[in-house]
Amino acid sequence: MNVKSVFSTIGDVVSGFAGVLGGLVTVGVMAQIIFGAGTLGMDIVGNIAALVSTFLTGGLTGLLTLIVLLAMWDK
Repeated sequence: MNVKSVFSTIGDVVSGFAGVLGGLVTVGVMAQIIFGAGTLGMDIVGNIAALVSTFLTGGLTGLLTLIVLLAMWDK
């Protein structure tokens, strides 16, 4: 087993984990829209709104952070 295959395996695991988390967020948002706030014990839409607000009020730092996160999400 070489280093390239180890990093490939780690990348596959992280990619799968990100896919599962993305699916859970989607299900949580849909459940909150259908059943109302706090159905799953957390306010997912409120948390997303707070995150976006943090980027918007962060000025240049918030903008740079948002660009870095979007670049990482694209890959």
